[in-house]
Amino acid sequence: MNPPRYITWIAEEEGVVLEDNTPLKCYTLDYVLDDAVFDEWALHLRKHYIPDDELAASLTIHGLSAEQYLREFVIPQKTDDFGPASRSNDMTEILISDLLEFIYGYKVPRCKQQNRSGKTQSEHGTDIIAYRFHKGVHTPSKNDELIATEVKAQLTSNDANSIIDAATDSKKDEHRFAHTLDYYRKKLKHIGNVSESNEVARFQQKTENDYKVTFIGAAISSQQDITGKIIMGITGEQLCLKSNQKIFYVHGKKLMDLTHEIYERCIK
Repeated sequence: MNPPRYITWIAEEEGVVLEDNTPLKCYTLDYVLDDAVFDEWALHLRKHYIPDDELAASLTIHGLSAEQYLREFVIPQKTDDFGPASRSNDMTEILISDLLEFIYGYKVPRCKQQNRSGKTQSEHGTDIIAYRFHKGVHTPSKNDELIATEVKAQLTSNDANSIIDAATDSKKDEHRFAHTLDYYRKKLKHIGNVSESNEVARFQQKTENDYKVTFIGAAISSQQDITGKIIMGITGEQLCLKSNQKIFYVHGKKLMDLTHEIYERCIK
């Protein structure tokens, strides 16, 4: 998968800390209205829900245009029950997946949004699984790394309180990412991605071949600026972070408006 061009709009903000000087990974999404980049971003999103060949086959069966079929059967709409929430959750999970893959160099399976029972029906479990091999899938190493990420989006909010929810919920992943791994392994195999299914299977063998696990709580909100690079009202002590737990925070202006703008372009 090639990185979408909107990735260049995500910039790390160095030196951002919580109220008690606890550091966190902070990024700003500083976008501009660019039709070409927005259209490419929308296509990037759409392919997470349905690949090109499957879309073409569905259009033949239903006799609908791509826009008609996608709006009715695939892409969450603003008028759907839970449609805006589904757009917000999916947009931010895919954005964090892109951050982990294209900026940090992890492999991120991209099958979660495919073949849902309903447009707004998301799977339970860990929001994002990412991984990286030290040597290779056929040479397991204790330095292989699995990332379990919980994403909390408050795109209509102008504060950073989603950080608290992200930190709290990411602690739960230790008890459930094993189920998510099994779900991904089976779903990847079902959609024909056998090699990636086998890669995920490696991380179901921790007892036989140990590896590192990092838990990430990723928070996103529409806070436009961080005054003095300090996020007031939240402390590291309050979050009770573990040694293998990290917090990512992404913010930008009017991110819910941006989300609707991108999703309305998911028509091809």
